[in-house]
Amino acid sequence: MATARFWGHVADGNPLITWLHEPSVRRYVNECISGNPHVWPLDALSPLFGSLRSAVSFGCGDGTIERWLRTSGLCEFVTGIDISERSLEVARRRAREEGIEGILYAKGDFNALELDESTFDAALFQQSLHHVENLEGCLDAVRRALVPGGLLYFDEYIGPSRSEWNLGLLEAADAVYRTLPRSVRKRRRLALPVDRFGDPSEAIRSSEILREVSRRFEIETRRDYGGTFLSVIYPHLDLSRMEENERTSLLESIIAVERTGRRCFALEISPTFVDVACRRYQEHTGIVP
Repeated sequence: MATARFWGHVADGNPLITWLHEPSVRRYVNECISGNPHVWPLDALSPLFGSLRSAVSFGCGDGTIERWLRTSGLCEFVTGIDISERSLEVARRRAREEGIEGILYAKGDFNALELDESTFDAALFQQSLHHVENLEGCLDAVRRALVPGGLLYFDEYIGPSRSEWNLGLLEAADAVYRTLPRSVRKRRRLALPVDRFGDPSEAIRSSEILREVSRRFEIETRRDYGGTFLSVIYPHLDLSRMEENERTSLLESIIAVERTGRRCFALEISPTFVDVACRRYQEHTGIVP
């Protein structure tokens, strides 16, 4: 499967470097979600988790989230699921190297999930739910696998799906991009943010995520952190020749526009990222239309 091969390649030492890896951007995102640039989202939301017996993490990759859940003391046992066997191998190795127990890593296809009913106190998606084509089946399986009142947490891209992109959606970001120094721009204009040669599951049904989640879960917290400008401009920047202070200054200039843009541009015409915590209803009464 192309998706599994793609993420196996990433696990083999070819990491995806995105806007969210930049320290200045990370501080901005942390502030949007937790209110403090130095407090990460999961740390801020840990009171919602309480003391968990068992959690499941979807799209575990190299296992960072699962190791955090165990070392933070939030969870007694964690199951990490990924479609890439190579990613799972890396995750298992790192857990062994760090001496962390209480983690099970298993291969699974999110489009055909099979999970035991009422097994987990919490389920987490960290930038993985927007790779799911069978959103209905996946979320139904997750809902059944959670105990009543169980927590679903996701940090996700919920902007236009890959089939919905057109150049008109890039107009605002492209205008900002063209004001940047020519020396840092890889091309004259922004290209559509759809990777035709990478992961075919990228943003497969991203714009439908919130609708499908809200039909199955009760949303408790939602924090939007934009991406209207940063997420589509960043891949087109060459910052390799810049000093660290110059790099930070340029990114912070885009962050300033991002802050304003979040208030001025409609979500349906721009990329957007959210951090959401919600719960399974205590008594399931059926899908909300």
